[in-house]
Amino acid sequence: MKGMNHEFQSKRASAVRLASPFFLERGVPTQKLEISLTYVPYLMHIEQVLLLRWLPNPTFLYLLTSAPLTLARVAWMTPRTPIQVINDWPGSGDRGERKVPTTIIYNADGSISSWGFMCADDDENVPGKTRREFFKIFLDDDTLAAAQKQGLEHVPRSTSDAQRYITDYLKQVYGHIKESIETQCGRRHFGGWASMTVTFLFSAPTTWTKMGVVNAFKNAIRDAGFGIEGPCHMAQLDLTEAEAAAVATLKTSPVEFRLGNLFLTVDAGGGTTDLALMQITSTDGDFPQMSQMAAVRGVGIGASLIDRAFVRLVAQRLSICPDAHDRLPTDCANRMARSHHFRTVKHKFGERAYMQSVYRIQMDGVSHDFSHPGLRVENGRMAFTKQEITSLFEVQIEGIMRRIKEQLDWLGVNDRPQQVDHMILSGGLGSSAYVRDRLQQQFTSYPHPNASQIAVIPCQDPQLVVVRGLLLDHQQKMISGNLAVLATRIARASYGIIVREIYSPAKHFNEDIVDDQFEHKQKWAINQIEWLIRKGDVINPAKPLVKSFDIRLKAAETTRSWDAKIVTSHNEVSFLPSSMKHAGAFKLCEVKSNLTGVQQEQLILKEKRGTCFSRGFKFYICQFDIRVIVAPADLRFELWFAGQKFSGNHEPIAVTWEDEGASTTSEK
Repeated sequence: MKGMNHEFQSKRASAVRLASPFFLERGVPTQKLEISLTYVPYLMHIEQVLLLRWLPNPTFLYLLTSAPLTLARVAWMTPRTPIQVINDWPGSGDRGERKVPTTIIYNADGSISSWGFMCADDDENVPGKTRREFFKIFLDDDTLAAAQKQGLEHVPRSTSDAQRYITDYLKQVYGHIKESIETQCGRRHFGGWASMTVTFLFSAPTTWTKMGVVNAFKNAIRDAGFGIEGPCHMAQLDLTEAEAAAVATLKTSPVEFRLGNLFLTVDAGGGTTDLALMQITSTDGDFPQMSQMAAVRGVGIGASLIDRAFVRLVAQRLSICPDAHDRLPTDCANRMARSHHFRTVKHKFGERAYMQSVYRIQMDGVSHDFSHPGLRVENGRMAFTKQEITSLFEVQIEGIMRRIKEQLDWLGVNDRPQQVDHMILSGGLGSSAYVRDRLQQQFTSYPHPNASQIAVIPCQDPQLVVVRGLLLDHQQKMISGNLAVLATRIARASYGIIVREIYSPAKHFNEDIVDDQFEHKQKWAINQIEWLIRKGDVINPAKPLVKSFDIRLKAAETTRSWDAKIVTSHNEVSFLPSSMKHAGAFKLCEVKSNLTGVQQEQLILKEKRGTCFSRGFKFYICQFDIRVIVAPADLRFELWFAGQKFSGNHEPIAVTWEDEGASTTSEK
């Protein structure tokens, strides 16, 4: 470091301060962190880029997983390499598929027979074998109940079963990506990736609004092996799918966004369609930023519903021609819907060169010399008119249009006169030329007051937009010093904490009242709710919510552990309850703060003078803060004491989550 000028030393010290929290969270001593600064004028406002290197463990790997309803995608990168997409999935042959079906087939004894692409070659008609797919969405008990009521096939019996299917599937995904990446990094036979610093980032479906569902998915991720194999491995739920799609749009789209521009992302995937209305808040070429205008929305519309509609169409034909059944496989309709022949029609429909009056789709498992006029089958291929294929799309498009209109209507209802100039389509269904043209036609023929000249634009690499968004956001935060692409978000629910309030007869009528153990004339109303954030509030991820506590302790009392109860509500702000005696709020979790190690002299001493009728006494006050980080798909907590994040030789925060009578505990 000899010869380094004062300015360079100052910036190096700043870099160490910036990077230290990231490594301390992972148990890396600051003295083992080497910061090297390289002059790169265009990358950072301080005209330098940080190259972070922990000497015993120099390799950083960021691995992003998007596991939507129908297909899973995985991308990864290191600080020195660009985004790379896993495309060597087992059973995919030489097709270079960059997404793997979310499908698993079990044997009669519960063991796994096949998963992903390998299910296509598995004879699931063997007695005892069971196919499971679309299971991720059934972590939500409301969705599961609706599916069971409709009589859908292969629906899990419970959300616990759905969680087991997800865990089993993700174990297979984890095993493959571990082998693939270790091989590419040259570590397969030399220690593997256990010694590497690996961050696994998962997206969350925008339709998930219950923390119980989110926590069940987090448990499945961990049980599958993500984030636990090495001391510097970590796994977390990051952005919602709608937010990740918006990030990728801002970072990679050729559209020249201007400061203040509004755009709407429509990520129409296999099982859900997610919408995000965003406003550009920074056009910095390296570190652009945006803010949510309205809370992200998700709806159960996607390409899988087109598959189901196709199954019904085929099944309807088969039902009126029973004479053909003995020449067809028992699951003929489902096999046709899963075949690459139908997938080609579905993906290409709407492209000018592919539009025709009749589409002939090969029937898997049917002889090429089979013909049947009643089924409209000739030489093993079933014929469908253009109108029949169109009808498969139209119901889904109408649902998407309704949701888009609701988002645009929000601007008018909230007196926002801005125009939305661009609608960015992504996802499997969003990549359809037919969907794009229909949306553009609709909004051109019937312009919305807040979108009079909206351009419907396909996103680059639409089926991988979510994993790219996760990576690009994480990359920007690491390079810029935690400057997220998504600067602010809109709260989709209200979060509060149960407190006690000084008793007021007018305010606390019919509430539970207790006496103060130190001030005998003082009374408290308990089980009151202090709302820390309300539904619709603007959330800045860089500014956590802070709740301060003043705990009174008797002179000889050594207690250093206290519980705080966090509650949530999906009510509109005007209908938020003020206490737990009123309907609308339910307990979300219990946060145990453990300040073991804090000495008596670190507390605040208070002395109460005596009077002629009572003796004086003294007591202590322990002051601490609980910081609540409201992430896009998660809640995290930190314990702060004396102005610093508290960390002793134990876990300072333990969180017990409530989920309709069942609870799970996690350490923070």
